Amino acid sequence: MERAKVAVVTGGGRGIGAAVSRRLAADGFAVAVNYSRSDREAKALADGITAGGGRAVAIRADVSDAREATALIEQTTERLGAPTVLVNNAGVNANGSARSQPPEQWDRVVGVNLSGAYYCTHAALPGMYEAGWGRVVFFGSPSGGRALTPTMSAYAAAKAGLVAMAGVMAKEVARRGITVNTVVPGFVETDMVRSAGERAVENLHAGWPRVPADAVASVVSFLTGDEAAHVSGEEIGVWLGGPVSV
Repeated sequence: MERAKVAVVTGGGRGIGAAVSRRLAADGFAVAVNYSRSDREAKALADGITAGGGRAVAIRADVSDAREATALIEQTTERLGAPTVLVNNAGVNANGSARSQPPEQWDRVVGVNLSGAYYCTHAALPGMYEAGWGRVVFFGSPSGGRALTPTMSAYAAAKAGLVAMAGVMAKEVARRGITVNTVVPGFVETDMVRSAGERAVENLHAGWPRVPADAVASVVSFLTGDEAAHVSGEEIGVWLGGPVSV
């Protein structure tokens, strides 16, 4: 029986997520473009993929809510088929020192970046087990350990947690035809980066090599294909070595 090629990309309507959604569609996957707030972008992207001969739907879900994360996988299964690829891209940030950051901001950042990735993976794994094949990709960050930054404790904790979680999950599913990996993008100028302010973007421009979103999507494309069948539990940086000096 031919394996269904269905992918879910959380936060798939903008930035890196949009680049990944387009690339997986080009690779022949039917794509569920998840969004929480950016409905116009997600729906336009899904419509564009469909107009180009692919299959895609936009599905709203706040992945930090376990019930909505489960509903995302269920709706994808109903509309496209059971997903065998899950790209956990959804992310938010809220800067603040440990002294000043309110607990609700911590809960939101960890809820979307870490818990949301777990909830979606938990919901998608049964279908992958049944198919005997699956690919799970998490999105880490240099802030998760490679380049620690003050005022980002919540974001850093969430991203570091993803790397550890991916390593554990990779061992759990190693004999099931499923791989679990973490992609760590460097400086990609996304809406989340720009929301930190003009000075923050200028500092990143000055200290980091810029990486196009399509380059990150190419790595995801490899990890979600058959050629990466023996690559699992890895943390793969797409950041040109990180901070540079001129």
